[in-house]
Amino acid sequence: MRLVWGAVVSLVLASAAAAQSPTLTVTVQSNVPRVRSSGLLADGKFVGLMRSGFPLRLHYRLELWRVRSSWFDQYIREVSWDAVARNDPLADDFMLIRQGGSITRYATSEELASALEIPYTVTMRPSGAEGERFYFVARLEVTTLNDTDLQELSRWLSGDVGPAVSGGENFGGALARGAQRVLVRLAGLPRQRLEARSPTIRIGDR
Repeated sequence: MRLVWGAVVSLVLASAAAAQSPTLTVTVQSNVPRVRSSGLLADGKFVGLMRSGFPLRLHYRLELWRVRSSWFDQYIREVSWDAVARNDPLADDFMLIRQGGSITRYATSEELASALEIPYTVTMRPSGAEGERFYFVARLEVTTLNDTDLQELSRWLSGDVGPAVSGGENFGGALARGAQRVLVRLAGLPRQRLEARSPTIRIGDR
């Protein structure tokens, strides 16, 4: 009986862990794709990093592909977008900075996690001849940022080109910034890469 109970507990724990695993999905409605991520903060590692002063960058990319039976599938085009999630220790809350500069605050990490699970609707419809088939491939990379990375990305999200891009920063500053990034990567901080493919859609299907 003890062995059976132990097996049941192990199965429940394994199921709970699987349910909380980060996932990325792409659904299509009326040929319009919707990208949704879930479980990104479930294990607590990224929440701990944010509380330790390491904001998260979420970089999304959505690609459109045409199915070809006689050769490799054909890449058509792509769209990408970014968001930054961070902890504000003074206000004791979390911030989500979206592309365009909008900032939303959340009282708890659970509220932030729910916001990150809201699907993105992307207006990128396939166009082609009757019967042609297409699909979407979505990719998400979650990485940690140091303070300099955050400042530059926040300016970019707001539409402001940073000094390194415009050429206004000296070479020594650029090297120092690059060294900071290398140190952050060497620190062994976690990263998350997810990928998902949508169902195949056919032009003319209703």
